[in-house]
Amino acid sequence: MAPLLYMIAIGSAFAAGALAVYGLMPSRSQMYELRTRTAGREEAATITSPLLKLLWPLLAALMPYTGWIGSPAYREARAKELPLAGLPPVMRVEHFLALKILLAVLAPLMAAWVLPAFQHPVAVVAVGALGFWLPDRMLTEQRQAREQKVLRALPSAVDVLTLGIEAGMDFLSALQRVVEKGAAGPLREEINTIVNDIRLGATRSAAMKSFATRISIPEIVSFVGVLVQADRLGASVGPVLRAQADRMRTERFQRAEKEGAKASQRLLLPLAVFIFPAVLLVIIAPVVLTFISKGLPF
Repeated sequence: MAPLLYMIAIGSAFAAGALAVYGLMPSRSQMYELRTRTAGREEAATITSPLLKLLWPLLAALMPYTGWIGSPAYREARAKELPLAGLPPVMRVEHFLALKILLAVLAPLMAAWVLPAFQHPVAVVAVGALGFWLPDRMLTEQRQAREQKVLRALPSAVDVLTLGIEAGMDFLSALQRVVEKGAAGPLREEINTIVNDIRLGATRSAAMKSFATRISIPEIVSFVGVLVQADRLGASVGPVLRAQADRMRTERFQRAEKEGAKASQRLLLPLAVFIFPAVLLVIIAPVVLTFISKGLPF
């Protein structure tokens, strides 16, 4: 009888311990939430922008409520524009839409806190609409700024690429040299993407066409088109790159002259409104004061 009671006691203790361990283990929902938080922290660790990293938990929490924003065409356009603006790969369309919701809520609160006049319902709606629209404008401006950086750095990169190919390197090695020796910026990132695409099995033409798709500005599309045509015809790439480098330098000089002409035109309004009145006041004021105090000077 005693051995039986002993076995029952051991079994009961084992069952109690198993139930205690099972009770301490997290449930499936808790495990899913834990994995989601861990994934969110890993995603946030890849973000370099301090502001975006700070807002990332709020964006992740608002993601489930973004289904009503935007048409499929709008979402597809924003999905293509996010990498063009240089945002991190973890930034998806849902995060961008969550940012729109967040700014639509925070902008009226901050405006009302700074100026009590913005507590009026009409002002609240207007500021909220402005906050909702602001991310689209910021995304477009950031994409355009990144494209301009690529365009300014392209002639120098093509020069390095041309020197490498004329020195006997193949196209992939010359691209790798551009990545190693080039200045940090969006163009070096794009060239590194081209190198990785070619190493993963893509043809040179396909990798260059993908580059033209990502940076869809006329100068890049024209440059890639010439290289793809030379590759298709079996022509030597060196002379083609040398001609393209000369053309790009000429176009860069022409763009600089054009921007300089625009700058001089933009200066006319500030000169007419602020500078000329001050100069006239300095010149005419002594004469006017003399006339008022002593009459005509002659």
